[in-house]
Amino acid sequence: MTVIGTQTRTPFGRTGVTLGWLGVGAGTQSNRDGERAFDEMLEAAWQQGVRDFDTAPLYLSGESERRLGRFVRRHERDELVISTKVGRLPNRPGVADPSSARQFDYSASATRESVFRSLERLGTDRIDIVYVHDIDRAMHGDQFDDVLALVLDECLPTLAQLRDEGQIRAIGVSTRQSDVCLTIARNAAVDGFIMAGSYTLLNHEPTHELLPYCLESGHAVVIASPFNTGILATGDPNSSYDYGSPPPEVQERVARIVDFCRVHDVDLAAAALTYPVRHPAVAAVVVGNRSAAEVRRNITAAGRPVPRDFWADLAAAGLIPPVSEDGAS
Repeated sequence: MTVIGTQTRTPFGRTGVTLGWLGVGAGTQSNRDGERAFDEMLEAAWQQGVRDFDTAPLYLSGESERRLGRFVRRHERDELVISTKVGRLPNRPGVADPSSARQFDYSASATRESVFRSLERLGTDRIDIVYVHDIDRAMHGDQFDDVLALVLDECLPTLAQLRDEGQIRAIGVSTRQSDVCLTIARNAAVDGFIMAGSYTLLNHEPTHELLPYCLESGHAVVIASPFNTGILATGDPNSSYDYGSPPPEVQERVARIVDFCRVHDVDLAAAALTYPVRHPAVAAVVVGNRSAAEVRRNITAAGRPVPRDFWADLAAAGLIPPVSEDGAS
């Protein structure tokens, strides 16, 4: 059995919060097979050394937080790092798919209320990291500039107050866009970012400016969805890519990566999980799992060695940018 709990922990900014390099997401997909399967998944992660768990009020209309809270109460709180989010609200009753209901409120009052409701659902007296949820142009469209202004003027200052009060320990932002991270980092007191699918074997844009900036500034970067929602877990060209069908150019790139995996006897999932944390600015990856068996498979994959020659060959083929130990590309 692979156990990752002895891994070195990495600071989340300068907050005193530390992360193991592999965390578990408690999103809607992880909850869809029911509470028992979800609880078994969390326990399997715990048994194999995972101590970092990410959730949000949006996920299953707050039920993800409630279920995670029951897990938290069975374990030593000081050993756990729990992150949740503000800004995206649980859906109204009667909406079939909770994640499809787009309700946002980044105001000061809503931010404070959201944190206190999360504390209640999680059954804890503090939250280790609170992220501002989904600050993306694609999510907010023409209202993006107004949303960003509200986040900077109300949401983040309110989180800073809650941190000073001891309700939360660290502040982050959830976004897929590097330029949004940079704007916020330069204009607000945040400790780090969580980016879903933005820096993976298939997506490298953050290496140009964001990751070097964060390495210098001390902002932490956490990468969620390292499999790009599926295709990098198995290499199946018909798997999901960022919640949709993969375009031909993505299928072709994955096929080439799989060929190199065969040459080097590397598990594709292992490569996908470990690639982001090769960059020194990346503190951790967070992966979602639907079952105890799946979390065990992913942790086993995470423990498999990936030889340097594999990365060198991918870089030589132009499939990934070369990254040195100091983060330069």
